[in-house]
Amino acid sequence: MSLTYRIKLKPDDNGTLLVTCPAFSELTTFGEDEADALAHARDALEEAIAARIAHGDDLPAPDEVRPRRGRLFVTVPMQTALKAELYRALREE
Repeated sequence: MSLTYRIKLKPDDNGTLLVTCPAFSELTTFGEDEADALAHARDALEEAIAARIAHGDDLPAPDEVRPRRGRLFVTVPMQTALKAELYRALREE
């Protein structure tokens, strides 16, 4: 089981990369380079999922990974994915 979401990287005005996630409008972070931005994106995604669970909000369905040039995806750790899936299942009941 994996929980993967698309992210977008955009050069910021101070030489860093701005990271956003279309599925989580509240997710914004940055990185010094692409590798750093991806690491920060994963952490921010975990926090966004935890915050939505804490507030009782819906979690967006994961994105279907369709590799294309310029598209980036981040997968959360298994423990976070399991918590999210359990939360979704409990909300459906």
